[in-house]
Amino acid sequence: MDALQPNATPRWEWRIFGADLAALEAKLGSPTSLPRRSDEIYLLNALTPHSAKIRDEALEVKRLLRVDDGLELWEPAFRAPFPVTAERLAAAAAALALPLSRLDRAAYDEARFLAEIVAPCPALRGVAVRKSRLRFSFRGCAAEFVRLQIGPAPMESVALESEDERRLAEALDALDADPRLNVNFPKGVERAAALAI
Repeated sequence: MDALQPNATPRWEWRIFGADLAALEAKLGSPTSLPRRSDEIYLLNALTPHSAKIRDEALEVKRLLRVDDGLELWEPAFRAPFPVTAERLAAAAAALALPLSRLDRAAYDEARFLAEIVAPCPALRGVAVRKSRLRFSFRGCAAEFVRLQIGPAPMESVALESEDERRLAEALDALDADPRLNVNFPKGVERAAALAI
């Protein structure tokens, strides 16, 4: 995905955060992957519900399409590795439905993007997140258990996702998990970052 992806398949998602989610992790069964560690920067957006982050030296955008009884339908909309051209940054901003200031450079590396685009924009805030993630398969849904660090406080998160909303709802029912307790990753990061101040 190296540009806007209007045909990327949307997925229904559910996530919860907590200090200790080991009991919920145990219900997911055996992991299907080894732990994957990453350092990411979430770009919290005060104007729109969409999500952006920097991961693996690339800018990624997901759009929130719909909310149904707590479950959220997200669509991958953009991915481009740094350095990102001004034209592609404009496309990322369009995917976020976020106006950008004038782009003075032909391309931006990650450091210049954060310093010259994100930092001056009152609607954006970059928050560093360190993750260690395990993947699972549960009742036909992709699932993950994440240990994360946002500021000084460690946290945990469990998420499930599926292209099929009913399948996701059934998996949550099997976990005795309330769909209405869903907290998407940007909101979880925002809350944790506020506590870290």
